[in-house]
Amino acid sequence: MTLLFARQPILEISNKLYGYEFLCREEGGGNSYSSVNGDVATSNVMAASFLSMGVNEILGKRKAFINFTEAMLLHGVATLFPKEQIVIEVLENVEPSADIIVACKNLKAEGYTLALDDFVFTPSYEALINLADIIKVDFMATKTDQDRNYVVRQLRNGKIKFLAEKIENYDDFQIAVKAGYTLFQGYYFSKPVITSSKRIPPSKMNHIALIKLLESKDPDFEDIAKIIEKDVAFSYEILRIANTAYYYRGSEIVSIRQAAIRIGLDELKKWAFITALRKIGGNGQDMIVNLCAQRAKTLELLCRKLGLNKREMEFFTLGILSMIDVLAGCPIELLLPELPVSSEVKQVLSGNYDQGKMSVCYKVILAYEKGEWAKIFDYVHKHAINVADVAEAYAGAVVWVNNVELD
Repeated sequence: MTLLFARQPILEISNKLYGYEFLCREEGGGNSYSSVNGDVATSNVMAASFLSMGVNEILGKRKAFINFTEAMLLHGVATLFPKEQIVIEVLENVEPSADIIVACKNLKAEGYTLALDDFVFTPSYEALINLADIIKVDFMATKTDQDRNYVVRQLRNGKIKFLAEKIENYDDFQIAVKAGYTLFQGYYFSKPVITSSKRIPPSKMNHIALIKLLESKDPDFEDIAKIIEKDVAFSYEILRIANTAYYYRGSEIVSIRQAAIRIGLDELKKWAFITALRKIGGNGQDMIVNLCAQRAKTLELLCRKLGLNKREMEFFTLGILSMIDVLAGCPIELLLPELPVSSEVKQVLSGNYDQGKMSVCYKVILAYEKGEWAKIFDYVHKHAINVADVAEAYAGAVVWVNNVELD
């Protein structure tokens, strides 16, 4: 069986990445299981898959929030994972029985972190509240500010962190901050904040010029190297990436030319793309750059699996530029004429999807990132894409991004 997993970012107030919630399911399995054996079997597949892929490479250095059902808690499934790297999310339908309380106390004693998912206060939950490190409140399910504020006011004790989940816009984020939440989950950070400017700021144009060079057909290495070397911060970033464990070959790289030899011109182009995105976005936009890089690599790997090898860089470019409007603070319509990409990439970036492979792959990846399994299976069945290929491409992209420590 293939493990499908997606990870959704959890951010601090500063938009710094705190961790990810991992959404998992088996190919061919349901989203939930009613039997104990089903739960435990699924969690064993999940643990075995993570172990085979490399827990550190998949989870990275951030906390991984993973859902645990009653059966999983009672069978000690959490102990298959390193305590330093996971947060055990106790699902909202877990009854706080004596056995569950004992299981949670044992996990706490072993050093695991506990979170209560989709929390709604009831007196029977007091024993679990006393053990909790994090309480998650669903902002879509909890509609009124009074209900959202009540949890924080009543349960704040200096030890519990409050996490607002399903934050999909900036207004909800501000409401959550005001109420006292310090962790946030949702895609509010990926929505463009458009300025009233009718032109692209000159500082952004400089980096878009680099993107033009990188995307040109058969770019000259010397031209790329000269642009990178003129900017100390740019050079530092490329050299740092070339010297990570992912690319390390036993000796330190000290020049852009050496970096190109070690990682290859195509890889240099990709990381120059990513570094240019950082500069377009400025400080505090690392999460968006990370997501663009992960999306780009997923599309590249999926493109390869579909046998479209000559289009790998085009698919990568689509992912890299997928949130350039967010990073630049400009409408995509203003940016598209400045981007030296194919008409098909421009069409997808503008939101005009068709039935071509690029549009289909892009929609599949967007759904996969959010763990929208039903939508994913609908897409792949209609367009004869192997869902295991999507899962493998996504996992490969996660490892690629984690190994070079983008933030």
